[in-house]
Amino acid sequence: MEIKRTLKKGDNISFQGEYTKAGNTLVEKGTFINPGVSALLATFGYSEIPVAKNPVIGLLATGSELLDVSEPLKPGKIRNSNAYMVLAQIEKVGGEAKYFGKFSNNFEDCLEAIENALSEVDILITTGGVSVGDYDYVLAILDKLKASVLFNKTGMRPGSVTTVARIGNKLYYGLSGNPSACYVGFELFVRPKIQRNLHHPRPHLRKTKAILGVDFPKPNPFTRFVRAKLEVDHGCYTAIPSGLDKSGVVTSLADASAFIVLPGGTRGYQKDMEVDVLLLEDWIGSEWPWNNIVPSYK
Repeated sequence: MEIKRTLKKGDNISFQGEYTKAGNTLVEKGTFINPGVSALLATFGYSEIPVAKNPVIGLLATGSELLDVSEPLKPGKIRNSNAYMVLAQIEKVGGEAKYFGKFSNNFEDCLEAIENALSEVDILITTGGVSVGDYDYVLAILDKLKASVLFNKTGMRPGSVTTVARIGNKLYYGLSGNPSACYVGFELFVRPKIQRNLHHPRPHLRKTKAILGVDFPKPNPFTRFVRAKLEVDHGCYTAIPSGLDKSGVVTSLADASAFIVLPGGTRGYQKDMEVDVLLLEDWIGSEWPWNNIVPSYK
């Protein structure tokens, strides 16, 4: 027998206790059970463990202008894309989605639908009915339900007409009927609550830096969250808009992997500036991403 390499004492031997030490925590509370965690639990004999219950998130779409996906388009009508989008967002971040359908712009119908839905869910979301049209009833319904409105409207674009309220021990989110505004409102306000319910230690979108790939010359008094795709060059992100930057546009959502954060001010932003971005396809998250945002250019 010929041994062609040097061996040390203990090579090729598995020692008792080398995986981890007695008393060490194997899996922290709030950890997502991925295949690696499953293998770890099985190795140490855990066939069952306590887990967080997926919160039930209800969704109601309001608006007489909404058509089902299978219906042909008609003048003055749009297809109900928000419902499919929000249901997918709920499931993506760990909620159990429950769709209650779409309702017309009738106060009593909407009130009854919201009351019934609240009895079956942990959190209720409505889309539409939160702006300033003749048939936008959300605030009147919340008043009727004796809700505690946490905020109504925010200083951001898109999604300024977001409303959040507490009704008894349930949370209510009124998101915009405009698809991009609805999408942004969910990611910034609903997603963290669902993740917190699942005990995630960093429930918010993860923030990092990127180089702005295009000019934004027009100033805006509100903080903007621009749907963007990220390109990587030598380990650095470059962020460019993923489509037309309007709140009613859905085409910018399909390729979006981040939000470019542009704080409000009296000046625009130029290509090659360093900006903050919030990552959409990431599970590390942020405990609180709003500290030390790149300052506005006033």
